[in-house]
This record gives sequence, C-alpha cells and structure tokens, in this order.
Amino acid sequence: MNQEILFISDLHISLEKPEITRRFLAFLQNRATKAAAVYILGDLFDAWIGDDDPTPPNNKIRKQLKQLTDSGTQVYLQQGNRIAYTR
Repeated sequence: MNQEILFISDLHISLEKPEITRRFLAFLQNRATKAAAVYILGDLFDAWIGDDDPTPPNNKIRKQLKQLTDSGTQVYLQQGNRIAYTR
C-alpha cells in the first residue's frame, strides 16, 4: 500500500485560467491516484460560491475528486481566505 501523502495549495482555479484546471485534473487522474491522501490547502477556486456551484470547471473537478475518493484515496480540503470573504 502506498503511503505517499500529497499537498497542493492555492490553485485559484477559474474559467480565466484553463491551464491550471487542465493540469489539476491531470494530477487528480494520475499522480493522486497513487497516493494514500491528498491535502488541498488554501483557495482551490478563485471564487467559491459553494459545493453545489455548477460553473465549469467545478463540475469536472468535483467528479474527479469523487472518483479519487471512491478509489480509496483520502482527500482533505482546508478552506482558504477567499471563502471567509464570501460569507
């Protein structure tokens, strides 16, 4: 069993930054599948409306995170400071 733990931080994913989204999805589909856990720290999205926000690329990322957790990789999310500003 792989014991690797991965950390990523402050990606600020948005429609205006498609390369970041593409690379993050590739990370989730490849490297992250081999890890025991992935910690997502800080602002994953540039603006966070909520977990049910249907705006692309949120749907793709949500789907990929679900597949990752369904495969047994633990995923942890620590809110960034931008979430605090939207409350």
